[in-house]
Amino acid sequence: MTDLHFRPRFRFPTPLAPDEVKARIAQEVGAKRPIGLTLKATGHHLVLGFPAQVRRMWTPQMDVDIEVLDGRTWVRCLIGPAPQLWMLFMGGYILCAMIATMGLCIGAAQQLVRTAAWGFWMVAPTPFIAVGLWALAQAGKVRSIDAMRHLKKVVDEALGCDCIALAERG
Repeated sequence: MTDLHFRPRFRFPTPLAPDEVKARIAQEVGAKRPIGLTLKATGHHLVLGFPAQVRRMWTPQMDVDIEVLDGRTWVRCLIGPAPQLWMLFMGGYILCAMIATMGLCIGAAQQLVRTAAWGFWMVAPTPFIAVGLWALAQAGKVRSIDAMRHLKKVVDEALGCDCIALAERG
């Protein structure tokens, strides 16, 4: 099996019809329910995840999109953190960038008018905060790899293929 990296994306063709793909994944998730998987579906978009009682901050989910292009059914998968967690980290990085930019602007303006340039001190903690966020993300990657493999295995068993290997072949 090709090893998973963080937020793996893979796309592969299948001879099955879109509704059959959806039905097989739903059946496989139903069979795995004692292990604790949930399935949310809207049209041909599926979200496989773990129930709230076993979900942690780093627990991933799998988004599956099924589409027909040129008469072939294509399945696109993305395994990654829940959108709320993703936005929390992105918001943290954006906040660091805004504080650093504001500190540079205030400090430069203070220097121009020849007053104490305390604005530059706002910039000092932002690299440390950003590195801390990065370290938290790395720890989450390590903790989520088993759950990522489990989600991939469910789709592999439902469709009867090694999806990542099939995606690499084209």
